[in-house]
Amino acid sequence: MDNIYKKIENELDTLSKEEKEEILIKLRDGVDLIDKQVVALLSKRTLHSVLIGRVKRSMNLPTYNPQREKEIAERISAYVEEPLGKEALIRIYERIIDESRAIQREELDKGNVLNISAEKMKLGFGKILSKKEFYIIAVFFIVMIAIMYSTFFTPNYYKGLSPRKVEIRKGESLSEISNDLYEKGIIPGKTNFKIAVFLYGAERRIKAARYSLPNGLSYLDVVDYFIEGKGDLLKSVAVIPGSSLNAVASTLSSDVFADSTEILKLSRNRAFLDSLGVNAPSLLGYILPKKYDIYERSSPNEVLRELYRGFQNFMTDSLKQRAKKLGYSVHQIVTMASIVEGETNKKSERPVIAGVYYNRLRAGMKLQADPTVEFARQGKWVRLNNNDLKIKSAYNTYLNYGLPPGPIGNPDKSAILAALYPNKNNYLYFVADGSGGHRFSTNYQEHLSNAEKYRKLLDSKNK
Repeated sequence: MDNIYKKIENELDTLSKEEKEEILIKLRDGVDLIDKQVVALLSKRTLHSVLIGRVKRSMNLPTYNPQREKEIAERISAYVEEPLGKEALIRIYERIIDESRAIQREELDKGNVLNISAEKMKLGFGKILSKKEFYIIAVFFIVMIAIMYSTFFTPNYYKGLSPRKVEIRKGESLSEISNDLYEKGIIPGKTNFKIAVFLYGAERRIKAARYSLPNGLSYLDVVDYFIEGKGDLLKSVAVIPGSSLNAVASTLSSDVFADSTEILKLSRNRAFLDSLGVNAPSLLGYILPKKYDIYERSSPNEVLRELYRGFQNFMTDSLKQRAKKLGYSVHQIVTMASIVEGETNKKSERPVIAGVYYNRLRAGMKLQADPTVEFARQGKWVRLNNNDLKIKSAYNTYLNYGLPPGPIGNPDKSAILAALYPNKNNYLYFVADGSGGHRFSTNYQEHLSNAEKYRKLLDSKNK
């Protein structure tokens, strides 16, 4: 019968009329056999239903139980298999239940009209099948088991070096996976692999990972590799906004077992940066904070290329043109964005703060941005004092004019967009307001007044 199914699915249009008629006969014979079995099972179900009615009457219980029928409908819905739909199956069972209920009512009206014996309740193979039919089916199943064992349990060998690498990414379909395995020569047939997946119930259990498949695996062995995750799993790694290269390397080391030392070394390697087209001393600022899908134990080269791809995809040609229109390079925009990110977590304020810094640059003022001094200190964040503001560093914007040489962290999308689309304002100063935001001012006197308010607020909190 399996051969007939394959012919209908793959060769129907090419078959002759005689071949099609032969298939029709075999299918109808199959339907006749199934009908015989279905009728026998329906008879037994009805007998059980009649007996249930008798027991209910002996207990003075009503014959009709809507809750029980609802439970039956819910249960059989779980048994549905294509091509029979859920609604069709429920309609069939509603008719079966109606007929059973009618027989129960007849017994209620006329007494126990059916003579039900223990012998009648038996449902052996003899009731459903003749001896000849039983042997035919038994042989059929033995042959099928032999074919399945030969197909799905015997080793498949590929040519070339072993093991062979296979990558499964999130969201890949079963067809995409089977195509890849077939093209790599790991499996000899795509259909058999799909059947093995269905037999295993593994369609939704295959784990995204990078696998090294040895030679001589059966179809089911390959499926077992995929559902047990016997490879380097694909993990979700989050890069935090404003993070340093050290923080990124540490996260990669803990989440996907990457070599943090090699990550840091390669992120500053001039040849590697040139291969990416990054005209900067390092990748700091060019790793867009978001979640990345990265295989465990990936090489530093793979990891950093994946991280930089996030920035590349975001920094479209239109955004590059916007930077050019402002009169700044992409590197300068990213540098500005990293400073804005360091100043506030309040995304609505970022375009305003970017506007302040651009105003200072146009006025020939020093940026005097605290986050750049914190970066120059190369330590944990603490409240800056006057000595900190005198640190000799190209990143100390209290001593140097213009933007610092490069980013001080990895800015997120909102910070980069704030640097590209700053708020148009006349502000030159701002100071924290103590509630997570800032007070902005256009002149120094107003700024001093706002700063005094902030100091008093801090003093009141420290009392």
